[in-house]
Amino acid sequence: MRLREFLESLNEGMILIEYQPSDHPERAFLEILTFFKEKGVTPVVVDIKDSLQVFVQQLKLQGFKIKVDDLKVIKEGGRATVGELLGKIDEFEDFTHHIGKYWEVYKKISSEERKTLIILGLHKFLNQIKPDITKIEAYFEVIGRRHLQESGRVAFLFLNIGASSKYFRKGLEEIADCVLRVDKYQNVLVR
Repeated sequence: MRLREFLESLNEGMILIEYQPSDHPERAFLEILTFFKEKGVTPVVVDIKDSLQVFVQQLKLQGFKIKVDDLKVIKEGGRATVGELLGKIDEFEDFTHHIGKYWEVYKKISSEERKTLIILGLHKFLNQIKPDITKIEAYFEVIGRRHLQESGRVAFLFLNIGASSKYFRKGLEEIADCVLRVDKYQNVLVR
């Protein structure tokens, strides 16, 4: 199945997108952006530790054109600002404080603007917290589940499985509504 086919059949939910370091997740990101922009929706991007800049740079190096000025971005760590910055969270030591800061930023975004959420660089965040499934569940309660309380909302979580522990991966697979494995050709394996 191609990624576009999957997107056309999607109504709502939390989608975990797994990829290997040698794949091209930035192409899947571009396909998701393009798909929703065609529907008049500009996704909110959660940029963890400059992952958005890396994705955009990789796309440009591959000859793709991507407009990012109008992207609504919540920044979690990192230095590079890409898109329209809605808020920045630099607190990682105190997990509860981090979640509180994220929620403060997120709740200021209008309901319509946050219809689609894309989280990039998830492995960078998960590798900073101790292997504790309750923290993972708490994070996704705020970043994913609360986001989905209204119908028609969707959250995409990009996870580099080569840079993540098996423990985190299995925990995320359990929490997600759907797990996709995207390869560099944008073929999708629904797990």
